This record gives sequence, structure tokens and C-alpha cells, in this order.
Amino acid sequence: MRPPALLSHPCARCGELVAGIALGGICAACARAVELRAARWGRAVALGSTLILALYLGVALHGVAPPWRSTGRTIAAAAAVAWCLLTYRIVKRVGLEWLK
Repeated sequence: MRPPALLSHPCARCGELVAGIALGGICAACARAVELRAARWGRAVALGSTLILALYLGVALHGVAPPWRSTGRTIAAAAAVAWCLLTYRIVKRVGLEWLK
């Protein structure tokens, strides 16, 4: 049986000695803080870039013929929603990797 001191490693972010984490790993509290911060960045970037995309699509749809405007608006709305979701996931994942 190993002594408990040999199973504990310091957290890579806060330096607190925590049992059960890998060498160079982070504790549960730090992991939660990193995830919240990455999610916040993801939301901000996704909403900001989606707003810019929606404004661009709104301006671009003014040149569409009237019979096609409703179809264009539907496609633009679907594109904006997809853009927002994908941007959020990408930025959150990059933030998780970068902040650890």
C-alpha cells in the first residue's frame, strides 16, 4: 500500500495538492473555472460574429428579387443559427485547450 502523499500531485493552475489527479493535471475547481471562462468567451465571440453575419446577410438580401426574399430570409436565418452554434463550439474548445 502506498502512502497518500505519493498519490497526490499539485494542481498545474493553483498549486494545491490534490489526490487522484495526473502529474500536470488540474483540480476540479480549476477545471470548472476554465470551462466557465471558455464558455463565456465562446458566447461572446459567437454572438458578436453572428451579429456581424446577420447584418451582412440583411444588407445582401436587399438585392434579391421580391419573389425570392422569403426563401432568402429563411436560408439566411438557418445560416446565422448554424454559424452561431459552430462558432460557439469552436471557440469554447480552443479556449479549453488554451486556458489549461
